[in-house]
Amino acid sequence: MKIKKSYKIIATFVFALFLVLLIFSSINSYFGWYGYKKWKYRAGTGDINDSKRRHVFVKELHFKIDNFSGKIENFHAYIERGFHFSHFSQEDTEPLNGSKYPFQLSYTFYNTSSLGIMPRKTELKKFDSSDAIRGYLRSPILKDTVIVDLVGENIHSGIIKIWE
Repeated sequence: MKIKKSYKIIATFVFALFLVLLIFSSINSYFGWYGYKKWKYRAGTGDINDSKRRHVFVKELHFKIDNFSGKIENFHAYIERGFHFSHFSQEDTEPLNGSKYPFQLSYTFYNTSSLGIMPRKTELKKFDSSDAIRGYLRSPILKDTVIVDLVGENIHSGIIKIWE
């Protein structure tokens, strides 16, 4: 009799624990995903392979690294179509519709704690439109060379020139 009671108590406890975890994960998902509303905002990739996987890749651009003695691996500059995440997952891609600036400059660059890249504010004026760090284009043509700075700890100089 006691053994059956023990199994019932353990089964009830496991079921209650499972139910609590399910409720908390649902709440976390709701407030995390739906709280940020990522599907409302324009998105971009940070990797050329991700851009190709999402079918937004347009073309790769040329680049040259100047005045930098360090090493940068696997850098790629490219133009891609702007997009949104879907309403249910950031893995799903929805095309950007109705924008005057459907294209954007993106680059593959793996930031480290000591090195990053940042477009110059003066360079962002070369685009048809921009926000603080990304340039947007009416057509998939980069009309002028764009310069981005290499920034970070103990970095005194270094630029990347990007052109078509």
